[in-house]
Amino acid sequence: MSRREGYVIDVPYPLHFHKEMQPVWMSYIATSLGCAAPDIRRSYRYCELGCGAGINLLVAAASNPLGEFVGVDFNAGHIALAQQAAHDIGLKNIQFVEASFGDFASRDLQPFDFIACHGTWSWLPPQAQASILQILHRYLKPGGLFYLHYMCHPGATRLTAIQKILHEVSLAMPGDSAEAARHGVELLRRLADSGAGAFEDDPGLKDELAALEKEHLTYLAHEFLTDYWRPQHSADVHRIVAQAELTYIGSANCFENMDSLSIPGDIQPILSGVAQSALRETIKDTARNQHQRLDMFQRQPETLSSEQHLLQLDAVRFMAMATMPPAGALNFSTPIGAISGPEAIFEPVLKALQAGPRSFAELRGLSVFSGEPGVLLQALQMLMWAGHAHPLRADGATAQQASAFGEWLSSKAVALSPLPECGTAVMRKRGA
Repeated sequence: MSRREGYVIDVPYPLHFHKEMQPVWMSYIATSLGCAAPDIRRSYRYCELGCGAGINLLVAAASNPLGEFVGVDFNAGHIALAQQAAHDIGLKNIQFVEASFGDFASRDLQPFDFIACHGTWSWLPPQAQASILQILHRYLKPGGLFYLHYMCHPGATRLTAIQKILHEVSLAMPGDSAEAARHGVELLRRLADSGAGAFEDDPGLKDELAALEKEHLTYLAHEFLTDYWRPQHSADVHRIVAQAELTYIGSANCFENMDSLSIPGDIQPILSGVAQSALRETIKDTARNQHQRLDMFQRQPETLSSEQHLLQLDAVRFMAMATMPPAGALNFSTPIGAISGPEAIFEPVLKALQAGPRSFAELRGLSVFSGEPGVLLQALQMLMWAGHAHPLRADGATAQQASAFGEWLSSKAVALSPLPECGTAVMRKRGA
């Protein structure tokens, strides 16, 4: 196996798509949080740090013709795959750069409206994290958004015992990283089945191992074999990112922006008495036993007035996704348990969206939401989180390469379908 700066580079990272990284989604989330988002109705620039083989950027470029997209990765194999894909699809609004973050930070670049970093931060050495901060400081525009995914405590804490075994096996075994991951998982299974105390004292660790055994070996290699595998405390990450003059505004996971739903009821009175942001986020992580975070930061955020906020929301149009359930009451299976969606609230929204795309203004004209835009906002957030609804692109431009991208996805047996009207893609069932 081989590493660079402690990170696995001898096997490709599998293609994982994350809707929360897409510019339409990020822009809407910022708006929902009451912040002025970058205007994606006109040309904009987007950069992904640690883009792997580029699937998220390919989706973005094929579905958002007004955006200019740049992907950065130090793995030459990843960049070669991404460049070939962009060429085969015929994308002209995308560029992939083979570079370390330190090298990229030193270049003379035009600034970006969006910068995203997924599956990288808590796997990197400190000097690479420092380079990310340099990139943010130099290249993120005022009002620009930064998306950061990372493993966090306390949910990821129990994985430290599993990761240590996997990492040490990778240092001791010959073969590539995927083979090392296989040997490590097999050793962990033998330990669990032989009554190892770590598994006996923490039965949840057995569930974690069972989940890992279902994962692709190349994913496990990238996830666990780095020399710098470190879950983070969100309070610490927020202080670090603040050094680049960015402010934490909320989560790209819209469910987590609704404390009244995502925090267990008995803990909400405790949370309501805490004003300090770092402590609030730490309490929320503990309440949810958070494993990973999808944090959004903004440079010089502009807080919208109540009137501006409603005006911005009113302009957003939503469409029903293929998974939209029949009109009626809903039941959401969330990380903290089942949450009921009352029929009185959800039935009119579902009926309206099933008839065709609707704006926030049109939906709040429904009698049930008279004078209650916050209730509608929460209902739409839940539908988005569950994959039943999505904001539409507002620019009106034609995504000419979306069809070619769909054909490329099918040819590579990637279970994604472009949804250019929403500037994103959706997972499809295998064989569909």
